Amino acid sequence: MIDKAPVPVKLICAVTFAPSVDIENILTALENTFGIIESKSEIINFNHTDYYDSEMGTDLQKMLVSFERLFKPQDLWLAKLTTIDIEKIFKKNGKRRINLDPGYLETSKLVLASTKNFSHRIYLNEGIWAEVALIYSGQQFQKLPWTYPDYMDIKFIKFLEATREKYRLFIR
Repeated sequence: MIDKAPVPVKLICAVTFAPSVDIENILTALENTFGIIESKSEIINFNHTDYYDSEMGTDLQKMLVSFERLFKPQDLWLAKLTTIDIEKIFKKNGKRRINLDPGYLETSKLVLASTKNFSHRIYLNEGIWAEVALIYSGQQFQKLPWTYPDYMDIKFIKFLEATREKYRLFIR
């Protein structure tokens, strides 16, 4: 048996939210669950898809956050189940007003959790899959054929680059 623990990673969470939601309440719920938020991206208009419109409405916004405490990558499925529970707290009239997508950043990639299977996703546990969403190569993040367009927004790329650099220096 090989007994080599993976290097801890930087937990991140994408927060997509309706205009009626107070973002500070969401961030507090995330901090109460995952620990202190280390940094936040700028907020972008989430207009890359209408996937959530029927449930969450229009004019959605999105941001990324990272947490101070390092994270075990093998626990990504637990983080996703936990964020599903947080989403339920913010429901109104049975509909979600927020969507939380946890993932992790390491020096070579960004990995995201999903409740949906697809050809490029790997099953983790309890109905949760993982996908490599971005790779870091040639001193920059590179998209993959399935990378969601919002993750290529310059505001998110800058956030991910800064978070990666802090993480890289920390694990040295």
